[in-house]
Amino acid sequence: MYITNHAKTRLKERCGLPKKALERNARNAIDRGVCHSECVGNLKKYLDYLFLSHRNGNNIRIYNNHVYIFFYERLVTVLTLPNTYKDALNKINKRKR
Repeated sequence: MYITNHAKTRLKERCGLPKKALERNARNAIDRGVCHSECVGNLKKYLDYLFLSHRNGNNIRIYNNHVYIFFYERLVTVLTLPNTYKDALNKINKRKR
């Protein structure tokens, strides 16, 4: 797992994580996060938009209300999930359990 400098900055800024927790959080996002194929409706359209706008990312996961954009095993950036999609994410997480 490799985390780019940009992703480290965004994790600290948007998630409030210390340096020691960055890799663990990124690994949890890959292992436990919601992937594109599990999403439906407007949430899936939003992830499609992110996929097309971030051409260097081929693996998008949602974990702890943040969107993680990976390029294979490299974390490129982290975005905050807009509030309009949180209800859809809660339904998906409930269905996964």
